[in-house]
Amino acid sequence: MKLKDTKILIPQIPKEWNERLRSGHTNIWNEHSYNSELPEVRLDPPMRGLYAERFEYGWYWVCGCNKCLNNNEKYSYIVCEEHDRCVTCGTHRKDLTEIPWGTPDGFQCKSCNSIEHEERKQEALQLAKENGHDEWDCFHQDKIICPVCASEYSDDDIHQVVKHEMECDVCNTCFVVEVEYDVKYTSTLKNK
Repeated sequence: MKLKDTKILIPQIPKEWNERLRSGHTNIWNEHSYNSELPEVRLDPPMRGLYAERFEYGWYWVCGCNKCLNNNEKYSYIVCEEHDRCVTCGTHRKDLTEIPWGTPDGFQCKSCNSIEHEERKQEALQLAKENGHDEWDCFHQDKIICPVCASEYSDDDIHQVVKHEMECDVCNTCFVVEVEYDVKYTSTLKNK
């Protein structure tokens, strides 16, 4: 039987219980329950990739791995043993020595992320050079532009009229952003 077809009854949990949370792979029933008579129960699934789901006839361990389910959803909360691998090189999580980077489709190991970052950096620097990009291209613009590689940034968090220090996440250059406001006036006749 494939993991996606798994449905295992959880006999320890009465079907009437409906308060369940998930903390990683652990499923917790009745934590901070309004009914203090119900015991708190914590259970881990019998294998990775499963989580507890309530059906009409009780609680069951079912597949939660988006790749096994082939549902094309991003950011899978539960991942099975088989699919817990770097999306770039396929290294299994248990073989990693450093904390990986999360991605919509799983994770990317640090070495793959470093290689990808360096490739993106070199491409941006080459394109900026070909386009003759320099600091004057960043003067009085309606967006934040890296003065070295021409990468563009959102200004959602920068509003105060002061100088802000930023680091380009493409070429790793530190630069200063100064917010400038352009004042406009509108005049109308006063109602008589």
